This record gives sequence, C-alpha cells and structure tokens, in this order.
Amino acid sequence: MAKLDKLSQQNEVLAEQYNKATADVKAQQKAGDAAQREALSAATDFDKARARLSRTVTAEYESAAFSHAGALLTSSDGQTYLDALSTMSLISSHRAEIVSQIKDVHTRAETAQRTATELLAAAQAKATALDKQKKKIESDTRKFTDLLATLTATQQATYTNSGTVPPAIGRIGVGKAPTAAAQKAVDYAVAQVGKGYVFAASGPDDYDCSGLTMMAWAQSGVALPHLAASQYNYGRHVSFNELRPGDLIFLYPPGISHVEIYVGDDLAVSAADEALGVRYVHPSQDMSNWAGATRLA
Repeated sequence: MAKLDKLSQQNEVLAEQYNKATADVKAQQKAGDAAQREALSAATDFDKARARLSRTVTAEYESAAFSHAGALLTSSDGQTYLDALSTMSLISSHRAEIVSQIKDVHTRAETAQRTATELLAAAQAKATALDKQKKKIESDTRKFTDLLATLTATQQATYTNSGTVPPAIGRIGVGKAPTAAAQKAVDYAVAQVGKGYVFAASGPDDYDCSGLTMMAWAQSGVALPHLAASQYNYGRHVSFNELRPGDLIFLYPPGISHVEIYVGDDLAVSAADEALGVRYVHPSQDMSNWAGATRLA
C-alpha cells in the first residue's frame, strides 16, 4: 500500500510539472507569435519608408528647380530665389528624417525577428522535452497499474474504497458554502466524484488535481491556471481550522504538487491517482503533507 501511495504521489508531481511545462510552451509560442507579427509589421513599415525616400529623391532630381543653380536660373526675383532655397532645405530635412526612420524601422524589424526566432526555438525545445516527460508519466502509470494488479482482491478493495463516503452523508457541502460562487464550485466538484483521473486532464470525463479545481471554480467565472503551485497564490490564505466549503487545500510542500477542494465535514474532493479517480478524502488525515489553503470568494 505504501509503495502504491509513493508511486501515486510521484506521478502527481510529474503531472503537475507537465502542466507547468505545457503552460510555459503556450506562453513562449504566444510571445513568439507576437514577436513574429511585430517583425512583419516592422518590415512593412521599412518598405513604406524606403518607398517614401525613393519618391522624395526622384522628385528632387527630376525638377530643375531642386538645385541651387536651378533655383537661381528659374527665380524671377530675389524673394523667389530665397523661397526656393527654403523649400530645398525642407526637402533635405524631410529626406534625412525618412532615412533616420528607415534605420530605426530596419533595426526594429531585425530585433523582432531575432526575438521571434529565439522564442519559437525555445518553445520547440521545451515541447520536445515535454513529449519525453509525457512518456515518463505514461511509463510510471503502467508501473502503478501493474503494482495494483498484484494486490489481493481484499487489498484492492481496501485501497480503492479508502476515499468512499457513505451514501447517508448525501450531497456533501450543498447549502453550506459561504458564497454563491463557492457553492457553484462545490456543487461542480461533488458532481465529478467517481470520474477518472488522467494527467493533464480538465474534464468533462477525467481530471487531474489542478484540472478539477480549475474547472470547479470556472463555474463562477474564476480563471485559475492549470497548476497547483500557481493556484496557491490566488485568493487569501486560511488555516485548517478556518476551512469552509469551496476553499482549496494544497499538499506536499515545498513545491506543492497537489490541490483539492474542501466541501465540508472534514471532506474534500480530490483527483489523486489512476486507481482512485475523483473521490472524497479527509483533509485531517493529510496534515503531515499540509502546505496551506486559500479562499477565492
């Protein structure tokens, strides 16, 4: 039994690491895509600026008036000559401004393209590592299943029923949550009891620990990340004695690799491992692994 518990916890740690890596890949891909769009925008601005410079230079050299000699020969009086020189000065300044813009835009385009290339390459490398991690989790899951199969029927029943709540308790937590938002989260979690555990899953048929709590609170419009350690930083922290239905309970410090949702009467709904799936657990029995609790609403 102890070996099963250890394997289960190890798998959950890996699953949460997988969730974090998945979120990192998505963030890097998003940043890479944004940098790529910036590079394309800068390249377009570069082409436009270069076209403006070409038109300015062409106009200057095609007109006889756009030279000091031409201005002198075509001017009818001194004021006309001075006006022509002033216009030439403005054109020269405009041309210098366009040249400066071209340099700036070209630098921006090169920087954005380099950033996009680096971000997308990093995302691809992490995605490759993520695939290896997924295979590791699948391998460990098979070990867990194989070990479970070696137990006697009585041992399997004891292990898999350890989180079963007697039917007489009824619908746990209903009408007990301190807020309407928390009640929605509790009702959702309770309705998932009996469903399966699959790493990185967030319903509707299977869940991992943070996928379950994420979806439970999503019912009230609260957007949580699919990662237990990150969910810990949402809301305000409460002690064990302050627990109310809807609060999130975190286990296995210091890294925090598990989260479950409290539903009242020393019961929480937890997606723990492949054999047990989504089930009820007693938080008071896990105080040695206690990392903290948060209240979202």
